[in-house]
Amino acid sequence: MTNPILVKQVIKGVRSLSGWPQLRVLDLSCGDGEILEILARDGCHVEGTHFRSDDYIYRQPKDILHSITVHEHVDLSQPLPLPDESYDVVIATEVLEHLPAHAPVCAEVSRVLKPGGYWLFSTPNIHRIQSRFQFFWTGQHELRSARLGWHVPASELYSTHHNPVYLPVMHALLYQQKMRIRRTFFTHCRLLNWLYLLLWPVVAIASTIEARHTMKRSPSGGRDLLKWLLEPRGLLSEKWVVLAQKS
Repeated sequence: MTNPILVKQVIKGVRSLSGWPQLRVLDLSCGDGEILEILARDGCHVEGTHFRSDDYIYRQPKDILHSITVHEHVDLSQPLPLPDESYDVVIATEVLEHLPAHAPVCAEVSRVLKPGGYWLFSTPNIHRIQSRFQFFWTGQHELRSARLGWHVPASELYSTHHNPVYLPVMHALLYQQKMRIRRTFFTHCRLLNWLYLLLWPVVAIASTIEARHTMKRSPSGGRDLLKWLLEPRGLLSEKWVVLAQKS
C-alpha cells in the first residue's frame, strides 16, 4: 500500500462507522501495515494477515506488525483460519484483483464478520468512464499496471491484476452473502479524464437499457446495481473504494 489518497479514504471509511474506535478490525493481506498502524493509534483492536513472507509488496514494514496478531501464510482463496462472527470490520485494499475468484473470499468475509459488520475494500476501478471507453476501442480495460502475460509464471500469478472486479458480479456475490453496498469513496481522477464526463449521457442511456435485463429477474437488485454503475464517484475515481454491510 503506497497510495496516500487511498489510505486516507480507507481510514475515513472506518472512522465513519458507529462504534469507532472500539472496533475489532481485520486487514486481509495487510502489507506493510500502514492502515493498521493508524487504526491502532485510534484505539481499534487490529489484526492482519500475510500471504507470503517474501511478498513483493513489502517495502517498509511498520513497527505495529511486531506488536499485533498477524496471521501468516493465509491464502485468501481458501477458508480463513479465523472464528465466525469475530470482527466488526474487514479491510481488503488492492487485493481482490489478485485473487483467482471472488466468491470464496466474499463468503469467508461474511462468515467472520459480526452481524451488522462492514467490509471495506478497494480495487482498480474498471467501471470508470475512461476504462469503459478504452475497453470499447481496445478490448482491454485500463488496469494501470500488473497485467497478466506469458512472461508471468503460475507461481507469481497473484502478483498481477489477472481478475479485475466486475461490479455486476460482485454486487450479486455480496447480496448472496447477506451484504449490501452502503457507500463508496472517491480517491483521485487524472485531469484529462474529467473530459469523459461529457460522455455521461451516452453511458447513462446505455447502462439503463442494459440494466433492464437484470430488473426483469430482480427489480430491486437491478435498480440498486444501476445506481452504483452510474454513481459519479464510480464513473471518475481511479480506485473503487466500497463499504459493504452485513445484514
